[in-house]
Amino acid sequence: MGHFSPAMRAADLETVFRIALPPLRLALRERYLKVRRFDPIALRVAVEELAAVERIRARLARHGWWN
Repeated sequence: MGHFSPAMRAADLETVFRIALPPLRLALRERYLKVRRFDPIALRVAVEELAAVERIRARLARHGWWN
């Protein structure tokens, strides 16, 4: 087994979070907006934001970051 310093592990973990968290946050935001579109007052904003989520997801998929 190799030896890894705590600083190296922290940096590696930070890299993983920087890559993994944006798609996760996007998915959570999408879930929230899908519920919000049932509220007549929030409908218009939710629909606009869901369109933005869809554009971001398509961009991530083109780069291989979204299934």
